[in-house]
Amino acid sequence: MQIKTEAIVINSMRYGEADLIVKLYTKHEGLVSYLLRGVLKSKKGKLKPSLFLPFSILSIDAVHTPKASLKRLMEAKLAFHYESLHQSIVKNSLVAFIAEILLQVLINEEPDESAYKFIKESLLWLDSNKEVSMFHVLFLLEFTRFLGCYPDQSNNELMQFNIEEACFTVGNKRGYVIEGELLIAFKSLLGIKFDELKRISLPKNIRKQLLDKMLLYYSFHVAGFKKPKSVAVLEALFN
Repeated sequence: MQIKTEAIVINSMRYGEADLIVKLYTKHEGLVSYLLRGVLKSKKGKLKPSLFLPFSILSIDAVHTPKASLKRLMEAKLAFHYESLHQSIVKNSLVAFIAEILLQVLINEEPDESAYKFIKESLLWLDSNKEVSMFHVLFLLEFTRFLGCYPDQSNNELMQFNIEEACFTVGNKRGYVIEGELLIAFKSLLGIKFDELKRISLPKNIRKQLLDKMLLYYSFHVAGFKKPKSVAVLEALFN
């Protein structure tokens, strides 16, 4: 079956001497893996390796054979040209981190156009803004909407947020809670848009703790979730 759709590059890896396996999050087909034969050596082919940088937004023409784990990509071209996403060291590191998260949480061949729209709009915001130190934290928080585990905001006057139960509580002494100064910061992120990050100024230690808590949150609510290796790079950059 021939497929024409928009797609976001999540990951690409070398396969053999000249091939690439790329994972694309497609607008209409969900996460799909493609085998690109000879793309690393061919200079005349329609598919260039430079197209498949993480989070490139593409228009693709592909053939999806039922039951084939690796699909065939016939043609691809950039649907959007970034200004800074692939040039900035900080943004490149954020891209690597978010891509590592999405590889764990996206489900193969299960389309979700709302999730696709959110990822795309988030990337466009990241590309066009300079103050991005809280981008990844808010991205993680907002993406839980598509995972079915966004925090329950009822009883938000209580003095703790229970990470394991995803709700506000009080008197919890097991350790998996957000409280005190960190709770105030956490509440300030609930329900906001990326543009509203400009009015939120948080110390480095609070930003780091919020990220740690969000990764802990994912470990409770996403089966098999593992802490991304790229988080160490982010911590070094933002410190």
